[in-house]
Amino acid sequence: MLHANGNWVTILSRAMAMRNNEGELTGMVIGTHLDITSIETITENLISTQQEFEKTKKQVIKDNAFLKAILNSPKDLFVIALDKNYRFLGFSDSYIEFAKTALKKEVTVGMSAFEVIPADLVPFAKANYDKAIAGESFVVTNNFIFPDGKRRFYENKYSPIIDQHGKILGLTLFSNDITALKEQQEETRIVDLRYAALFDGAEDAILIADATSGYLVDVNDRACTLFGYSKAEMVGMHQTQLHPPDDIVIVGELFQQFTKTNSYQSVDVNIINYKGIKKPVRITASAPFRAGKYLFLAAYFKDLSKEKAAIEKALTIEAMLSKAEGIAHVGSFEVALPERSALWSDELFRIVELPKENVLPHANLFTNLVCQEDRSLYDKWVNKATSLEGESQPIQVKIKTFKGNIKHVVISGVAYKNTQGQIFKFIGLIKDNTARIATLESLKLQNQKLREIAWAQSHLVRGPLADILGITKIINDDLATDDEKLILIKELYQSALKLDSVIKDVVNNTGSFVDAFPEI
Repeated sequence: MLHANGNWVTILSRAMAMRNNEGELTGMVIGTHLDITSIETITENLISTQQEFEKTKKQVIKDNAFLKAILNSPKDLFVIALDKNYRFLGFSDSYIEFAKTALKKEVTVGMSAFEVIPADLVPFAKANYDKAIAGESFVVTNNFIFPDGKRRFYENKYSPIIDQHGKILGLTLFSNDITALKEQQEETRIVDLRYAALFDGAEDAILIADATSGYLVDVNDRACTLFGYSKAEMVGMHQTQLHPPDDIVIVGELFQQFTKTNSYQSVDVNIINYKGIKKPVRITASAPFRAGKYLFLAAYFKDLSKEKAAIEKALTIEAMLSKAEGIAHVGSFEVALPERSALWSDELFRIVELPKENVLPHANLFTNLVCQEDRSLYDKWVNKATSLEGESQPIQVKIKTFKGNIKHVVISGVAYKNTQGQIFKFIGLIKDNTARIATLESLKLQNQKLREIAWAQSHLVRGPLADILGITKIINDDLATDDEKLILIKELYQSALKLDSVIKDVVNNTGSFVDAFPEI
């Protein structure tokens, strides 16, 4: 009903119809009107309160289940709640399992926490509990060896439990097992140390580039030394900036080839350092590797400057030795024992008159050239020379070259032992002595001719000459008569003819000697 004050009120009306003695309705109704507005409001509030309560009850149950699920879901996280007397108010399921397996304890609500944790950890735990009960929230990372013998690492977060009036009722401990994380961090640290040791300690320059763009993302100290730039200068450079302009196209093609391979590849190219000086290098690139969403390419740059200089020097020395061997007519060889495979110098091929490209050298190849009359002597020398360490006595033998020419050679060498004490290598020299032998034979003939000339001079010439000297002395001293002088003059003439004949013979012999030995 609408009240005079403008508010709606709730009226509870009750009435009864009146009857006479005969039970008939008299037409009179007696009743009451009761204002129950306040009671109705209370009832509605009660119903609303009951509905809210049921709703809140369901939410609390849901929240409780959700909270429990959250607390119990992480396998490496357990939660405990303690009162101010260090007794358990509650704990997550993971703590029950942890206490059973690691601490060898059965936990229940109301039990003292100090009955569960190891005795040696009680002082440490109590100090942290007391800080939390005093109102402090903090995080502590620590590690312990538990009764099961395993060391575990934990990140513990302590917080006080405060009611709506600000009163501290106890504490909560969120303990996160970070053992796996610590082990992973340690493994990562070791990997990083190994990486640093291999990367920064490598003898060759190492460059890492973005496989897509070609820009450098990391270099080691050797790379800085090779190119002459600092690390800060090199990181961010494009890989083509490290090569001469004429090589940029081919280097770009090689880079693309490297990014598409699954194995190691090597290539020799030139680089250019900060001074613009070219250097030869050998680039060895591995297969691209992925780090996150990025693809990288690592390459080793080996400086070939010294190597190429050494090769050129070696080739120069080899050429000089080859010329020297040719001038001295000395060939060198190396024989591997016991297989007797050999290496011959160019001059040795020339001595035996065999084209270098026609055959693979072997010790038996030379042995077969030794003339038969010297073979026994040569075989004995070889057996002795290859059985004793050190230098052998030289030997001279005749060989028949591949072109059928007879040559005189002198052979000498040195035998070497390995760590097991066995002769494994023989290095020797073979000198072509043919010209020397021919010279000696020529000298013998020269000496013979000279002896003949000397005999002719000392005997054939002196006889007629003595007669001439004697006759001329008699005539000169006037020791003969005129008739005797005529006879002496005839004798003088005959002696002169004999001397002329002898002189002609000497001249003829000398001419034939000069023809035979033009070098004299």
